[in-house]
Amino acid sequence: MRTFSLCRWCLTVSAASAVAFATSGAVAQGFLQERPIPSTAQQSLTAIELLFSPPAPPTATLFPEWREKLKDAPAFFRDAKSDVNFRSYYREQVSNGPGAPWPEAWAAGGSVSFESGRIFNLISGGVVFYTSLPLYAPADHGDTGLLRPGQQGIAVVGQLYGQLHLDDRTTFTAGRYIWDTPFLGPHDNRMIPNTFYGYALQGTIGSEEKGGLKVRYGAGYIAAIKPQDSPVFMSMARAAGVNNDNGVGVAGGLLTWGPLSVGVVDYYSQDVINIAYAEAKYGASFANGISTILAAQYVDQRSTGSNLLAGGSSFSTDQFGVRLQVGYETGIFTAAYSVVDPKYAIQTPWSANPFYTDALVLKFQRAGESAVLLGLSYDFTPLGLPGIAAAVQYFRGWTSAPAAGLPVVEDEWDFDLEWRPNWKPLNGFWLRARYGKATTSQGGVYTSVDEIRVVLNYKVKSF
Repeated sequence: MRTFSLCRWCLTVSAASAVAFATSGAVAQGFLQERPIPSTAQQSLTAIELLFSPPAPPTATLFPEWREKLKDAPAFFRDAKSDVNFRSYYREQVSNGPGAPWPEAWAAGGSVSFESGRIFNLISGGVVFYTSLPLYAPADHGDTGLLRPGQQGIAVVGQLYGQLHLDDRTTFTAGRYIWDTPFLGPHDNRMIPNTFYGYALQGTIGSEEKGGLKVRYGAGYIAAIKPQDSPVFMSMARAAGVNNDNGVGVAGGLLTWGPLSVGVVDYYSQDVINIAYAEAKYGASFANGISTILAAQYVDQRSTGSNLLAGGSSFSTDQFGVRLQVGYETGIFTAAYSVVDPKYAIQTPWSANPFYTDALVLKFQRAGESAVLLGLSYDFTPLGLPGIAAAVQYFRGWTSAPAAGLPVVEDEWDFDLEWRPNWKPLNGFWLRARYGKATTSQGGVYTSVDEIRVVLNYKVKSF
């Protein structure tokens, strides 16, 4: 088994920190791996809660005086937004066994975005340029997802869109854009996110004020995807491994009412797959700073039309998951369970698995696989260490379904340490170190994978 190049890793951490302070001015496998460590159970979002939601704006501003200078300009310039996101990312994965792959790379880059104000209070547009450049990328250690195959850099206009604002709460978007949904989303755990080409109508009804009822909805057609490690858009069907150019119709909605949220979304691609996803969440707070959140999710997947995804054969499968979180002050205990239909594995052609038991290395989505998660996280702010948080998670999965091959037992430990300082000049800064240790036993064959990731993000508004 190869050992980690620890000296190089230490140098990477030091260099990442140095770059951060030189610029002085948020994300990592599945949906749950892309989010910061929450300070309270209420901040621990589920995948459906981001359904068709706009990205959160950065909090710091590099040139606030520019906004003042533009106050008398036309709305197209006066209300424009621009931000810069610097990202540095080191990833190394070491597997046992002769000939096992050894992905390793250190990349730097990020994104620059511009979004205009409205013309006639009706039309606006935006553009986002992404780049990922190799700092350390051995040619024989590729396939990290940080760079193109062959450890080559990436530069791409990932977003280029126009928006029609039908009113203040209803928007029609067309072009290259990011749509954030459970099975079709940015999967922003590398240098560059997935982006999509298509169009969608998004809107909101009602209000959450005073415990009111609110519904967020969206529907559209997505024709193509630009994967994380590519500058090229391809049809949604080809990204799923099918030799045609079909897209995906998407429709969904999220209802929130006080502590309750319920959401559903459906994805349909002719001759490829239909995915229906539903999720519900309920939270309660008690005396002495204790809070609980119970969430459940369900996905149904099945082939469509000519069944091209399974070589002409039809298939259907589903997965169910449940998660309980108990929070006390800034600490959170998490327990989760999921189970997959024994007939067929869960498919994730356009994003990550949004299930609660998705880990840093393993997916726990084989046919018939059951999985459990136990985790603890803590925000150290009450102990005089503001912005520092840590988490540890243990996963176990198992299946003896014939469709999964020989019986399998999988285990993984994940450790996460992050720093998000609350000092104003560093608002938008996020330094994260992650380590995962995964083992798999199948048919008398034992494999192990060790993975390290060090990620630095620093996102600020230009004006």
